Amino acid sequence: MENQSRRKFIIQSLLAAGIAGSEGFSILSPTEEKITEIGLIPTVIDSNLKENWKSALQEVAEIGYAWLEFGKYYGPDPAEFKKFMKEIGLKPLAGGGAMAGMKNPEQLKRMIDSALELDKKYLVCYWPWMDNGNNKKLDDFKRAADDLNEIGKQCNQSGIIFAFHNHDKEFVPVEGHRWGYEVILEQTYPQQVSMLMDLYWITKGAGDPIYFMERYPERFSMFHVKDMDNTPSQLYTCPGYGIIDFPKIFAHARKAGVKYYTVEIDQHENGMQCLRDSYNYLKNLRF
Repeated sequence: MENQSRRKFIIQSLLAAGIAGSEGFSILSPTEEKITEIGLIPTVIDSNLKENWKSALQEVAEIGYAWLEFGKYYGPDPAEFKKFMKEIGLKPLAGGGAMAGMKNPEQLKRMIDSALELDKKYLVCYWPWMDNGNNKKLDDFKRAADDLNEIGKQCNQSGIIFAFHNHDKEFVPVEGHRWGYEVILEQTYPQQVSMLMDLYWITKGAGDPIYFMERYPERFSMFHVKDMDNTPSQLYTCPGYGIIDFPKIFAHARKAGVKYYTVEIDQHENGMQCLRDSYNYLKNLRF
């Protein structure tokens, strides 16, 4: 009994001390965690980047952001961009495009080569459809899963991880499934297709992020974190400004396999302040 009590005391002491767990996490107590690192898609500060990309990225790094998800590099060439990123402590993480481009072998190769040149870990398919994505049926989702598997295979062979990013269009009922998104999860190979869950778009589509994380553990490597405002339009906004219950969602993230939390807001009247507020909100969350 004494040994069991001592073992329990040691475990609780280590947990309370904040022993690091998975990347992006810190364990605070048996029932409480926090995010240790946060990344960014810098679209919301496009005007700042156009005016002075080095100054804008320096400010991003000073706020505390740890990595970037991006398309094109900033500056005169990839080497200069990577050099500056290393100097300020920002890591390249991900970037990508739409299925329409990825199904072209030459274009896919260029995308993979560019991602590798910029030291990205992930190539992301942000849109799996060849059209506007409306009115998709079971067979459409099966074809999308087949395409994702094939691209994922080619990415693996080239030394980069392939990931799929959802929007709201994937959360429609199809034959035998509550949502079409389930078909993609069930018919893609985990070793070839990782999942990037966009928490705004799954909420907008009336999907249930916790349902998917619980039912498909270890399938989700990344979150896109943007909030939803409390209006009938349900527009995106900065994390902490809106109504999405992030702590409730994040409490299931470790089981789901999530390693990366990336802030994404397409537009805001004060982009840098939005990024600062978003970072402070997420860093102070406990779940």
